[in-house]
Formats: sequence, structure tokens, C-alpha cells
Amino acid sequence: MRYLICSPSTRSLVCIAWMACALGLHAQTYPSRPIRLVVPFPPGGSSDSVARVVVQKFSEGLGQPVVIENRPGVGGLLGCEAVAKAAPDGYTLLLGSVSSLAVAPHIFANPKIDPAKNFAAIAPIMSSPLTVIARPTLPVSSIVDLVALAKAKPGALNYGAAGVGTHVYLVAELFKKQAGFDAVHVPFQGGAPAMTALLAGNIDYKFDVVNTTLPQARAGKVKVLAVASAKRVALLPEVPTLAESGFPGFDATAWVGVVGPAGLPAGIVSRLSAEIGNAVSSRELSEVYIAQGVVPELASPTEFGEMIKREYARWGAVVRQVGAKVD
Repeated sequence: MRYLICSPSTRSLVCIAWMACALGLHAQTYPSRPIRLVVPFPPGGSSDSVARVVVQKFSEGLGQPVVIENRPGVGGLLGCEAVAKAAPDGYTLLLGSVSSLAVAPHIFANPKIDPAKNFAAIAPIMSSPLTVIARPTLPVSSIVDLVALAKAKPGALNYGAAGVGTHVYLVAELFKKQAGFDAVHVPFQGGAPAMTALLAGNIDYKFDVVNTTLPQARAGKVKVLAVASAKRVALLPEVPTLAESGFPGFDATAWVGVVGPAGLPAGIVSRLSAEIGNAVSSRELSEVYIAQGVVPELASPTEFGEMIKREYARWGAVVRQVGAKVD
């Protein structure tokens, strides 16, 4: 019997080649079972509704069910931590957002995630301008009126948000600071309960994403005072921007996208990115998003990863400016 004797360097090359082949085969057979998509916010909120719209189309492309798992808490960090600890095999993904990946890690003390280190960026899904909305009985009809009322009655007004650590909370705090007035923050366990409280007249105003604002505005149940994006929203053409209302440069837009645990094989990242892109750019989803006033987003994994880094730095600076912090 003859044996092939290899040098250590040759054995290393053979090992690397074998691993590359194994990863390639794994990527070719992926996915072979259902995929779990963790949404780090409660059911009924804007992130949850976005996930449910895209999941069906995404599942069809993958040929496997994509099961949504809501894991709310700590501004989205609990769900983020669960995904960061998951095996990088493509079967546990995160619906990441500006709140969970760019805001909460700066606000909460000792966060257990670092978005740049713990996640592999896969693909964005959409972005949504923010609106400033008030209860119909609040005696204001514009941002100028709201600021004047708040200054006339320091601390008398309150605003709702989906908890400390969320993007809408931080944007509301930034607005208060720039406008120079005080208002009481009322935290809720998600955007849906905050909207319910506004409709019931239990809070005075809130920042919200345009897709959940529109139905209530069309029904006359809320007053839309301004949009927080750089440009007016096509479906709310009569509503001015905050910049037009006396706050130049104010620009706040929410976004969501899919990430996975760090270490995801490149082949799996590529497959997921392609299928999410196909879903987002499909006619059915494009029509749904446009009707809701949101913008479908397409980007490569590298471009999306760079965007997350920019947003993380940007909102970290705002957290320091506002002084928002939770121990």
C-alpha cells in the first residue's frame, strides 16, 4: 500500500480548499428548512407590519417559510442580542432598524451588541419619513402653534414614543432641545400602543412613521403638523417640513433592513440579499409601499453595511447632544 505524504503547507491548502468546497455546497443547498426572522419590537408596530408585508414574497423566492418571531424589549436590543448569539448559518435573521442598530446601543448602558462587529449586513428593505402628529383636540394647527403652546405652559404637554431608546424618542428629544421647550415623555411598549393613546386623547403629540400616520390622518383622527424629512411627502403635499417650519436642516427618516449574525458565509449573504432585493423591487410590494408613503430601498450588502455605520455614528452624536441615557 502506498501513502501520499504531504508537507504541512500542502495539508493547509488542502484543508482550506475542502472548507471552501463545503461552504460552497452549503450555500447551494441553502435554505433547507424554515428561517426565523426576529423582529425586536411588539406585534402591530411599524417594523412588524413591514416584516409581514415582505415575508411572503421573500419566502416564495427562498422556497422555505420565513417565520416572524417578535422579541421586544430594551429599545430592540433584546432581539438584537438573540440574533448576535445565533449560529451564522442563515437560519436566524434580524429585522434591524435605525432604532435597534443606530440609536439604542448608544442610549442604554453596557449594550451587549456592536452593530459593526456582531452583524453581517444583508439588505435594506425600506425607509419612511417621520411625521409630527397631534390629537385633534389639541389647540394647535402647526408646529409654530405647538412650540408656542409648549413654551406658554412649560412641562404641561406630553408626547408618546415606543419607549426610551427608539428612534422616534430620540428625534422627539432633539426637537424639544432645538425648539427650546419642555414636554413630558410617556413611554409605551411599541408604536401601536402609543398611537392608541394619542387617538384616545391620553397624550398630546408624537413623532411617527408616515405609513402608520396616513390611515389616521385620512380618517381625521390626528392632526399632521409637519414631516421631519428633508422634503415634503408626496401623499401629504400640504404638510410642511420641519425645516420649512423654522428648523432648518432637520431631517429624520426611519429605515429597516435585514442583517444576520457576524460570520455568515458570503454565498448565503449573496442569496439572501438577492431574494430580498427581488421581493422589495417586485411590483406587488412596490405598489404597497408607495401607497403607504414609504420608499423601497435597494443596496448591496457592502453598501447597506456602510449605511449602518454612518447612521450609528450620526445618531450617536445626537444622543450625546441631547444627553439621552438609560442606566
